[in-house]
Amino acid sequence: MTFLGQELTNLTISRGMFFPNTKNLKGGIMMTRIPERTFSIGDAARLAGVSVKQIRHWQEKGYIPTLPRVVCGQRSYRQFANDDLEIIQKIKSYLDEGYTLSASAEKAATDISTKEGERDA
Repeated sequence: MTFLGQELTNLTISRGMFFPNTKNLKGGIMMTRIPERTFSIGDAARLAGVSVKQIRHWQEKGYIPTLPRVVCGQRSYRQFANDDLEIIQKIKSYLDEGYTLSASAEKAATDISTKEGERDA
C-alpha cells in the first residue's frame, strides 16, 4: 500500500489512523495508536506539487483552513495534516484542469464534504 508516494507495510488502518502490528510477549498482536503525521509547509508544498507561496496565498484568501501552529522560540510553524494535503492536492488538480482558483477551491471543498458525508454514513 502506498500513501503520499511512500510504501507502507505492516500496518493496520482504522478510521484514517495507522496502527503498527506488533506482537506482545504472549504472541498476540497489540495495537498501538500513532498520532496522525503532520507536515511542514515546505513538505506539504513538495508533496502537493505547489509552491510555499501558493499555499500561503490560498490560506490568506480562505481557500485552505487556518492551520494549527507550533511555536518554537520567536517563530511559529504551520502543521499540515493529511486532510489539509488532500484539499491542497484537489485545488491543484482543478487548477490544472483549467478552473479558476476560486472555482477550484469551491469544488475541492464540495468534494471533501461529500467524502466526509459518505464516510460518516
